Amino acid sequence: MRQSIIGKITHLVPKHCLFCLEKTHTHNDLCRHCIESLTLNYHCCRQCAAPLEPAIEQDILLCGNCLSHDYYYDRVYSPFLYSEEMAYLIKKLKYQQKIHYANILSTLFLQKINTLKDFRLPQAIIPIPMHTKRLKSRGFNQALELSRVLASHYQLPLNYSCFIRHRYTDLQAEMSASKRQKNIQHAFLLKKPVNYSHIALVDDVMTTGSTVNEAARILKKSGIKKVDVWIIARAGLNN
Repeated sequence: MRQSIIGKITHLVPKHCLFCLEKTHTHNDLCRHCIESLTLNYHCCRQCAAPLEPAIEQDILLCGNCLSHDYYYDRVYSPFLYSEEMAYLIKKLKYQQKIHYANILSTLFLQKINTLKDFRLPQAIIPIPMHTKRLKSRGFNQALELSRVLASHYQLPLNYSCFIRHRYTDLQAEMSASKRQKNIQHAFLLKKPVNYSHIALVDDVMTTGSTVNEAARILKKSGIKKVDVWIIARAGLNN
């Protein structure tokens, strides 16, 4: 009874925007103005979502990497760029274990991704797994927390036990693209086959794409035909 009363009171208290501290006038954690000021990844590669210069025939453009290389993932959906504001939200989730930020980030993702005409839902969601050693030190996997919200919203199966990171890898933040690719090789393992032909891998940030590409390689090798990648924010090598 007491919890119910507290819940009702909390629901009535107006929220203040995490960025500008103004009242949001809703039950959101960000005001409309600050949401609209987040940097969208609007002009981007059709396959890897790398930001591109605006062009007239945007719908047919691929970046130089995708034109010259074959990747195992089919399509990356990343509605935001890794701007200062987006980095703040992701770091709150990733390094300060503020799980509430998974709801904020997932909601922002859903608001933008649902506007794409060619967006198709997968049969299941698989978060990028974290090695048990790093999971023990950090306490949680941010990709899994994001996946929980997204899977619940779309009422899709969330599969996080059969696909694991069985080899411990170094942190990739300061690595070059070639070193990232080498670092992540053979890091993932599919413990048992999954009966899906189309899945979505989920992670928070994508820079070079080495991690999601290696994950997609293992999943494609198992017989999965289509691997999409859902990323909250797209970063560049200079981030």
